[in-house]
Amino acid sequence: MKSRLLFLSLLAGGSVYAEPLPLPPAVDNATYPSAPGGVKAPPSPNALYELMGRMDQLQLEVQQLTGKVEEQTYLITEMKKRQSTMYADFDERIQVLEKKLEGTAGQTGGAPAEQTSGEIKPDAAASSPAPEAGKEPAAPATPSENVPAESKPTPAPVATDEKQPYQHAYDELRNGHTNQAITEFKDLLSKKPNSEYASNAQYWLGEAYRVNQDVESSRKAFTAVVDNYPGSPKVPDALLKLGYIEIEQKNLPKAREYLTKVTVAYPASTAAHLAAKKLLSIEPPKAETLR
Repeated sequence: MKSRLLFLSLLAGGSVYAEPLPLPPAVDNATYPSAPGGVKAPPSPNALYELMGRMDQLQLEVQQLTGKVEEQTYLITEMKKRQSTMYADFDERIQVLEKKLEGTAGQTGGAPAEQTSGEIKPDAAASSPAPEAGKEPAAPATPSENVPAESKPTPAPVATDEKQPYQHAYDELRNGHTNQAITEFKDLLSKKPNSEYASNAQYWLGEAYRVNQDVESSRKAFTAVVDNYPGSPKVPDALLKLGYIEIEQKNLPKAREYLTKVTVAYPASTAAHLAAKKLLSIEPPKAETLR
């Protein structure tokens, strides 16, 4: 009995003082390469500030582009208004001139007919017998019976032939058919380079190219107005548009040259007034700093 108790006590004591089970070895992650798809570290404050700066810069650029689009829209609207005004004024002047020409031709052509119809020769009056008593004198013949009526003078067909194609091309441009207008203006200039509408056709050809954003062709067309038609009233407008083109192309010295020429050579023109305003808006050339 005692030996059994001693055995049990030894067994219980051995279980109390038994060595603990060994723990699994600790894994050092630093000794292993990081996985390619591992979680990235959060961005630093500097990176966030840089991203915000880029967003602000993009927003500023968008605002600038929006402003340029609005400015171009305004310029196009003003150009269309000015074209309509100029067209109405030009058409009114043409009509006045045509009426004056018709009136002058009517006076010079109608005078001989009136004298012929109302003139009575003395010989004829003397030779004609007096009417018998009791008989009414015969009614005189009407002018239409004796003298053929003259036809109304018509304007010169050359002017009409020149005006119709010019007017059609101009209407095409006003209606937004720039390619068709370009074709018709070029055809008119090739057939009638010295007509009274040639300088206007050359100018509006430049405007049509400008609407199509064909800078080089527009520049050539406006330059042709200045070189080929120096006495045309379109010359100051062509110089003004050449200045606008150079401003759009960032060639400010050349733009100042054209705009200044308008103000000096044609000071009383509307183009000179617009050129003066444009000159004030151009940034003056920066003086080179002396080192």
